[in-house]
Amino acid sequence: MPAIRILHGADFHLDSPFSLKSPREAERRRTELRSDLASVMLYIRRQGVQICLFSGDLFDGESVTPETRALLERELSSCPDCHFFLSPGNHDPLTALSPYRQMQLPENVHVFGPEKACVRLDELGVDVYGFGFDGKNGGENPLIGYPKRDPSRINILCCHGDLDGNSAYGPFTRADLAACGFDYVALGHIHKGTGLQKEGSVFWAYPGCLEGRGFDETGEKGVLYGTLEKDDAGLRADLQFVRMSKRRYEIATCDVTGCDRLTALEKVRALARTYGADTTLRVVLTGEVKDGLLLLPEEIVPPEGACAVETVDRTALAPDFTAIEQSGTLKGAFFRLMREKSAQEEADEALYEEALKYGLLALDGRNIADLDLQGF
Repeated sequence: MPAIRILHGADFHLDSPFSLKSPREAERRRTELRSDLASVMLYIRRQGVQICLFSGDLFDGESVTPETRALLERELSSCPDCHFFLSPGNHDPLTALSPYRQMQLPENVHVFGPEKACVRLDELGVDVYGFGFDGKNGGENPLIGYPKRDPSRINILCCHGDLDGNSAYGPFTRADLAACGFDYVALGHIHKGTGLQKEGSVFWAYPGCLEGRGFDETGEKGVLYGTLEKDDAGLRADLQFVRMSKRRYEIATCDVTGCDRLTALEKVRALARTYGADTTLRVVLTGEVKDGLLLLPEEIVPPEGACAVETVDRTALAPDFTAIEQSGTLKGAFFRLMREKSAQEEADEALYEEALKYGLLALDGRNIADLDLQGF
């Protein structure tokens, strides 16, 4: 049986609201997601992909813009030689108002429903099984309950589910994977890609999401592409990650122990310059410092064309209390007042110590919400 070329993607979340962004930025991000989809379809045409598996959450919800619907219909129709299999997930279940029901899909596209079904591709020697959420069946194990597999064919499962998770969205275990009897399980739901994995004789993978939408989805994002081939010795799988995202989120740590504000700023600038123009970077400041470090994003010289750079202060403040007490500054006056009050009879010393910490930090211009006060 010759090798077949497959592409596996999931969690595109087209038309995400990006509610924390400004209206203009939110629309720009939605446009980028549509552009990512177009890049995936172009890659399918160029590589001659024979089977494409989209394992859920293609859309972010039931509400889909006319632009997105038209783009998807056009792009799917532009790949008539590729068999597409779509498994609705928890964000885009196959309800009465589902966008899957509103689109005019070409004949080479199959959308799986709540019935666990099989589509035979006799010309390829492949059987593709699948299962889709309908808004009521999210608690079902997506790996069980299918017709018996034909061991002479390549058996693929396309589904949305949560490996070793406690969620209500298609929970299953590694033992379920090992016992499921499929050759390759194309999964969606987890936004961090796993790369190609194997449990027992079963290959499986989460490709991750198509585009990071925040600092909880760091790194490059995309799809898996490669080949599946089966003979008497079993299945051979070769699937590799292909980046499709236009930008990426990254988190980096910068130790500023002993630095004054200007020295810390230079260290952060040097770190930011190591990232490319596609990166939105969060720099986490760590270490012990004598004074608060309020570094404004506009002060940081980002790499050319960088999307944004921000800092989060996780430093521990280790001030010179003697110098503060003897100073004629507002900090000195505040310090002396708090020490005087904490020494009074019946004073809650622990409470005043905590108030002293927060007060000195505030006077240094620190963002209290970002601070870990342990070790102060």
